[in-house]
Amino acid sequence: MSEGEKKQKVLVVVTHGPEDLDRTYAPLFMASIAASMEYETSVFFMIKGPKLLDKKWQEEERKKGGNPFIHFFDMAKDNGVKMYVCVQSLKDMCHMNESDVVDGVEIVGGSTLIDLLFDADRALFF
Repeated sequence: MSEGEKKQKVLVVVTHGPEDLDRTYAPLFMASIAASMEYETSVFFMIKGPKLLDKKWQEEERKKGGNPFIHFFDMAKDNGVKMYVCVQSLKDMCHMNESDVVDGVEIVGGSTLIDLLFDADRALFF
């Protein structure tokens, strides 16, 4: 990328949680790939997605080992992917508190998704 050239932005939206774990691997894998390709990459967790960010759940999964979501989540963070969680989904759909969310995830309102969508060059919904 030449100097002064704007980085393209990719937004990945995660709507599934631990109850449908197979559908959670690809979003974080794709976000990691996009970030490693030097796209400015964001992931937005909503609907049941916030459950994946629960400190206790992640801690249990790390103890068990072998969960691809945890591997791809860590890879995405290591690659500089920005992570957001919808506070309305967090509280109303997942019955979680803001203090339950793992570090490094920004807690935002639903309107942030609209802002991210209009700012993104490409968006993937899972």
